[in-house]
Amino acid sequence: MTSAIEKIQSNRSSSSDTVSTVFRDNVKEIEEIEGYDEGKNNSTEYNYKNDPLNPVNWPAKKKMSGLIVVSMNSFMGYFSSAVYLPATHDIMNYFQTDLTTINSTIALFLLTNALAPLVWAPLSERIGRRWIYIIAMAIYTVCTIICGISTKLSVFYAFRVLQGIFACAGQAVGGGSVSDIFEPHERGKAMGIYILGTILGPAVAPITGGYIDQYLGWRWIFYIKTIMGGLLTVLSYIFIKETLYIPNAKQLPPPKNMKERLQRLKFNPFGSLEMLLYPDILMVCIPTSVSFGWFYFLVTILPSTFGPIYGFNTGTIGLCYLAGGIGNTAGSIVAGAISDKLYAKAVAKNNGVAQTEFRLRPMYIGLPLIILGSTMYGWFLQSGIHWMGPLASYTITTFGIMFTITVASAYMVDSNHTKAASVVSVSNFTRNICGMIFSLTAVHIRGALNDGWS
Repeated sequence: MTSAIEKIQSNRSSSSDTVSTVFRDNVKEIEEIEGYDEGKNNSTEYNYKNDPLNPVNWPAKKKMSGLIVVSMNSFMGYFSSAVYLPATHDIMNYFQTDLTTINSTIALFLLTNALAPLVWAPLSERIGRRWIYIIAMAIYTVCTIICGISTKLSVFYAFRVLQGIFACAGQAVGGGSVSDIFEPHERGKAMGIYILGTILGPAVAPITGGYIDQYLGWRWIFYIKTIMGGLLTVLSYIFIKETLYIPNAKQLPPPKNMKERLQRLKFNPFGSLEMLLYPDILMVCIPTSVSFGWFYFLVTILPSTFGPIYGFNTGTIGLCYLAGGIGNTAGSIVAGAISDKLYAKAVAKNNGVAQTEFRLRPMYIGLPLIILGSTMYGWFLQSGIHWMGPLASYTITTFGIMFTITVASAYMVDSNHTKAASVVSVSNFTRNICGMIFSLTAVHIRGALNDGWS
């Protein structure tokens, strides 16, 4: 275990020698977007603990209220992607199309969730984070009501894509907000709360969607999301304060003209993807992204497995997703609770010298649980044993997925503090790409391999 972490550290240091000059320039651009130049104004050393305006020094209640609303913004993105999963057959029948076409709207939603944060993250580092949350959620609300009243598949498709673009702002900017207001020894717990919203969304959404569809019809799924979006816009305006803070001594002078103002807003949205050239970021993104994709594979095929095998109706199928919600919630809470403690213990054993790679050690708990739970889930379904068996396995799998993602996110924010928003958007990009691929191919893979081998 120790040698693996040391290898990541050595790869991180050696990668700077192998990255080309062009890539170095682009990474430098990311640092300019997301931080300020620590080398400037060295004549007056800045100590954030002595600055009452720094968000790190805000009262705990103010920090926590903002974090909860940020987590709720993150929740809405993935909640929207999965809430109508139990209603896919009803939507398919209404628009007179096939199941693959309806599932592709989920895949497109995840694709926009992957691409849009590449714009939201660097933009938030230039104009601030607060208004990104507010404006994005307000436009999301408008797109949602149009989806709900649409009578043509093309309109439904188009506004689902727009819905995905604005729903993911919380996921893109949230990591930066956590980095802004919490110190390193607090970030494990804070990331657990923030990531909980991200992963809890697709776990509890089908429960809600199943009963709404059964008793009110599929359109009410979007009507209720519209109400939630409007309420969250108001809560964001009230509780989320601006956390992007640059001390006066570090600030650039005001722009002289509009041309200079626009020049400062200029950025390359794909520049942050080159952070994947760093082996440590890539090696952390790969297992978390595949795990997240696997989660979307499970939630996509769940209606078509528990319905025919166990004869469950739409509402009961929605309740099956509760097993995943329990696993996700427990995984987030446990990871957040032990991450900071194990990190502090590792630092103490290392004579007080902190190394961000200590954050990765709990991943060795989560990854085996994903493999164990997934294997049990598939073969329990294949053998047709009592439905409690597959659902218990589903809980184990989602616990491992959530645990791993929470630990990995805390590590990436800690190891890239000045580029927190961009590194989270890169992780979000790889996760959603895998989620899109797995959800789009889930029906065909299961049809070809059956439950056990798939």
